[in-house]
Amino acid sequence: MGGVFLSERIRWGRSTVETFLERSGTVTDEQALLARARSLDPEALSELHERYYRMVYFYVLGRVGERAVAEDVTAEVFLRLLEAFHRGRGPDRHLAAWLFRTADHLVAEHHRAHYRHPEVPLEEDWGGSKAAEEEGDVVTRERVREALNHLTPDQRAVILMRFWMDLPLARIAQELGKSVGAVKLLQHRALAALAKRLKDMRNDDGGA
Repeated sequence: MGGVFLSERIRWGRSTVETFLERSGTVTDEQALLARARSLDPEALSELHERYYRMVYFYVLGRVGERAVAEDVTAEVFLRLLEAFHRGRGPDRHLAAWLFRTADHLVAEHHRAHYRHPEVPLEEDWGGSKAAEEEGDVVTRERVREALNHLTPDQRAVILMRFWMDLPLARIAQELGKSVGAVKLLQHRALAALAKRLKDMRNDDGGA
């Protein structure tokens, strides 16, 4: 995926990843925090939002490519989490997986709503490259995002967490409630599927 998401990955930054890792804590810590949040404890709800907002935002941004849309979708994800808690539902473990599933659903709704009127990301959203370079970058980004849509939700989560958020395999496994071996297998299959999809798309475009 190379430099496709470079500018936003720079904004994400190593320090932000380290902060996320520090705040996420252990599985036991998360379950205790979720138990408090499910009882609508304001401090627990605030802490969950602080821990996971940027992770969900960058996950969504990797799918939609527009910051304003990513902000709106991320806000809606957390609103739905709060609504689920109000109804006595919502996750009691593996919150990241729940948030990603909800984000996937909302992103799919967004794509359906904008299918007939696609919007090209503004230049400032993708590093301010020259017009000719930007045109090629936009095509590449759109191909990658379209290819991501053909992965399974778990494959997509692993790819974005690993190569977009630069999270270690052990943390991805913890957040998704899977073994490290399962995450490695998902990554392998996802990369193979992405490569095939991108190759097919280039062939369909005459090798462009």
